[in-house]
Amino acid sequence: MKRRVFILAAAMAAAIPFSANAQTTYRMAFVAPPPVWGPIADLFAEEVAKRTGGAIRIQGVGGGQLGNLPQNYAGLKTGQIEMMLADTGTLALAKGGADFNALFAPYVFRDHAHFRAFMASSTFRQMLEPVEKEAGFKYVGYVSDRTPRQLTTSKTRVTSLEDMKGLKVRVPLTPTIKAVFEAWGAAPTPVAAAELYMAMKQGIVDGQDNGFDAIAGAKYYEVQKYAMKIDYIHSGLMVLMAAPKWNALSAAHQQAMLEAAVATEKVASPRTWQLAEKSIELIKSKGMEIVEPDLAPFKAAAAKALAGMDGKLWTKGTLDKIQAVK
Repeated sequence: MKRRVFILAAAMAAAIPFSANAQTTYRMAFVAPPPVWGPIADLFAEEVAKRTGGAIRIQGVGGGQLGNLPQNYAGLKTGQIEMMLADTGTLALAKGGADFNALFAPYVFRDHAHFRAFMASSTFRQMLEPVEKEAGFKYVGYVSDRTPRQLTTSKTRVTSLEDMKGLKVRVPLTPTIKAVFEAWGAAPTPVAAAELYMAMKQGIVDGQDNGFDAIAGAKYYEVQKYAMKIDYIHSGLMVLMAAPKWNALSAAHQQAMLEAAVATEKVASPRTWQLAEKSIELIKSKGMEIVEPDLAPFKAAAAKALAGMDGKLWTKGTLDKIQAVK
């Protein structure tokens, strides 16, 4: 009798699909320090787990542990990296993504609402579709706003382009940002993010660009005196997945991923703006002065510098298409 019960139990266990209890883990690479983007990666992971009954686990791997941005995009293409959390502007680094250089064109977006409208537009989808195919990834979704990039300096209170002349500023050395800062009269200077604080403290560079949350989080107020509110780059964070991994998911799990991105953004974006407001108050309390220059000359000089890139760095007319989005 015992033997018959054992055989029956074994047969019943064998009849239960293994997938019901299986858990699949996907690594999600990102280059920012874990304390900066880690909470957003964790929030997305929680939303995915909730919607898949724990069948899918997302493991955030930050701080560039799985490589720099070009290596991460290459990893998606080869399948060595399953997922990626990245700034929307980095799509320019993906195979076939040259047109996305326009996203890091200073003042291509009127404001953050314009940027959000673009990300939800058919224009964005039309730009994205061929890149997804060529670069071998699936755009899972938009998961958080990023605060606009500002300018800080140690000694110079910038209120006009004249004040920018000769300033050594550490900025992302993308072609568009480099060209515009040079047009403003500054000297874009390469410095590794991990070395930036000391570079400013030692006077190797005069300033840098970042959102208010990053300025406060990295304690740049200890080595910078002025924060110029120039709002010159607008962007957000997105989740990408290697195409083979995406295609291997069931329809239900694909839907779960898409819904998780939407749910993550609803929580993460408000948190980002709340943190920005608190960060402004913090850096002011630490002695930094918030300066609001007349941006008209900055925008005019930027437009002139970018005009020469149309048809070279991106398909001619790309800027016009983006700026036409309402």
